[in-house]
Amino acid sequence: MTSPTSIAALPAAPPSSTAAPHRLARSNTDKKVAGVAAGLAEHTGVDAVLWRVAFVALTLAGGGTGILVYGLLWLLMPAPETRS
Repeated sequence: MTSPTSIAALPAAPPSSTAAPHRLARSNTDKKVAGVAAGLAEHTGVDAVLWRVAFVALTLAGGGTGILVYGLLWLLMPAPETRS
């Protein structure tokens, strides 16, 4: 018969060295049109230029789908928080 493992006997998790992910919102600092690509970049850690290239490529290859996706994200992503 085995004894149940108590919670106190388990090793503690190491402290997280990475900061909490940025809240998904449009950007106010690096925006070109509406801040969608920059907001995605801040949230994912992928450069905003790559997001912009992806939207352009999707627009050209997908018959305008990139514009539709960008527009939907513009409407669905919350506005950036203003700090006063």
